[in-house]
Amino acid sequence: MISENNQSIEQLDTILRDYNPSEKVRAEIGRKSIVMFSGPFAIGKTTLMQSIEEIDDNFSRTRCFTTRPCRSFSEQENYRFMPHTDDSIQEILGKAAAGELVQGMVHPTTRYVYGSELCDYGGGGAALLDVVPKAIEPIEKLPFRESRIIEVVTSPDIWQARVVSRGDQHDDADRFARVKEAKHNLEWALNRRDVLWVDNSGAVQDAINAVLETIDGNDTASQRARALGEALLRQVNTSYLLYNT
Repeated sequence: MISENNQSIEQLDTILRDYNPSEKVRAEIGRKSIVMFSGPFAIGKTTLMQSIEEIDDNFSRTRCFTTRPCRSFSEQENYRFMPHTDDSIQEILGKAAAGELVQGMVHPTTRYVYGSELCDYGGGGAALLDVVPKAIEPIEKLPFRESRIIEVVTSPDIWQARVVSRGDQHDDADRFARVKEAKHNLEWALNRRDVLWVDNSGAVQDAINAVLETIDGNDTASQRARALGEALLRQVNTSYLLYNT
């Protein structure tokens, strides 16, 4: 485990707060577009990204690294898990100091480290990335050829059914934390004008088509999905109040 009051973590945090990747890294990511997928838990982002990657070689999913513990087997689809040890932090610190990371952050409370390297972005011309709102701003500052934000939503009934289908995968505290995150996520997305919306209520192929059409500028489909996001937020708020009483 990492030693208490570890100076390396604090040094890494200082570097990553104003991090700029090297010219080599900037040149490489400048050849790629990035599509950032956001949305509440149990909304189907991972399955959707996997399906897009399988049918179109231009798209590659991004797997960031983290030093936090793995919560479930399915998370290994989106993260490379590294041990939260002195050796790992020193390795990440060395890469950050040399500008070899694409981006990174130290969580303000847990002090776990999150980040990505060039190898995480795959060989396609467009990278698919599962993100949370707080991670988007630093990614948008990077010189990708183009960046898009996709907010994935479903009808309230389908979202609730997917949450229930997870059964005992999450304890009460974890479920409340995820509902709270879902509430924040939807409120954040609804307050931005640059977010594109995709309805993932039906068949995966329909959602794939919606993603590609929305990226190509089909604003009608995005507006319909945004209205669904407003309804979903009302359902999430109801769940939040139930957990919070």
